[in-house]
Amino acid sequence: MSSTLVPLVIAFLGIVGTLLSGLMTQRLAEKVKSRELDHAERQRADERQYEMKRATVESLRACYVMLTTASLDYHSELNNFWYALRDGRVTDDQRSRLDEARREHRAQYSEAQMRAADDVLTTVDKVSRGLNRMYGVLKRLDGGFPPRREGESLEQVHAQIVATWDQLSEMRRVMRRSIGLRSDSA
Repeated sequence: MSSTLVPLVIAFLGIVGTLLSGLMTQRLAEKVKSRELDHAERQRADERQYEMKRATVESLRACYVMLTTASLDYHSELNNFWYALRDGRVTDDQRSRLDEARREHRAQYSEAQMRAADDVLTTVDKVSRGLNRMYGVLKRLDGGFPPRREGESLEQVHAQIVATWDQLSEMRRVMRRSIGLRSDSA
């Protein structure tokens, strides 16, 4: 190579190197920025997913609280009605309170059917059927109608009312477990 060509090649390579280093720096910065944006988007998606899960659990918890309250009220009204029926002192107010407790329980049970998992519904359904069975027997006895089946006496209904406490406790344990709370012994 000639002596004039070497400095031109060196100058050309210097210019190309300078231009390429600028492009390389820009590409590297774009990759870093792209990674940062991807990370931020993943983090936002994770936060949205966490918030949705938290809102779902909170909604389910509220549903469970309402159903448990309605079930306990229904159970208490059945118990109160049983005592009044046993003593022959049932009033229209007691009938009305029992019917209202039944309606409220039915509304909360219907809500739970749309939200709760199948294992929870199995337990809730068992409690609900038991409460409704006792309601039917007590209302028939209050109306002066004979029992439809064997075992529909005042004494047997009382035994069922007492036994329902264990079912209500089991229902609460299953509900707590379904929303991620530890299972308690009560």
